[in-house]
Amino acid sequence: MSRWIWWMVVMVLLGLAALGFIRRKALQAVAKQAPVAQATLNRAGASPGAGADAVAPLTRPIGFGLTFGVAESPQLPSDTASLSCQGEPQAVDRPLKEACNPVRGDTSCRTVLPVLCAKVMDVHAPVTADSGLYGGWMRGSLGATQPVMGAILESAAATSALCEKELGAGWRMAEFVEGSGVWALQGRRGLGLGGNNRYWVHAAGKGANCWNSPP
Repeated sequence: MSRWIWWMVVMVLLGLAALGFIRRKALQAVAKQAPVAQATLNRAGASPGAGADAVAPLTRPIGFGLTFGVAESPQLPSDTASLSCQGEPQAVDRPLKEACNPVRGDTSCRTVLPVLCAKVMDVHAPVTADSGLYGGWMRGSLGATQPVMGAILESAAATSALCEKELGAGWRMAEFVEGSGVWALQGRRGLGLGGNNRYWVHAAGKGANCWNSPP
């Protein structure tokens, strides 16, 4: 009889050990799934041009950001770049007078676009550069990051850090007003520019950035 009691005790202990093992595995599975459960904006909420990896935490309403497009300037040398509020392709989400919107933002921050970056090096303008208010020679170079969903841009400082990470020391997010003018930027052509894109631009002092614009 004592032998049966001993076997029953052994079976109970084995059962408790098995339950403990199953419970640990279940807790590990829940822990692995926790990051996935965080609220994110995935491709279903992104613009048609968004990439497969475009995700952004839903910590604030999705607003609109300021963008520039490429402006053809045949008078400029080939090693320079020209971008402007009226550049191509045109802004279509929330334009201001059929151009960019430096007051409230013109492009949905769900859109995936490169960030326009600038590096000021006191470079003199070519003799053919536009010296007027809408020329915007910025005394340096213009480049761009890889495309990024605007909703993940948290501040001008964080976005400038992205420029520096991808393009090198001294690069920062380009501003709406750089150098000699507004509404347009001209400078030496750096890495990343090209293709049929608009580019995220910093609307300094305005509520037209993906981190502070109204939805």
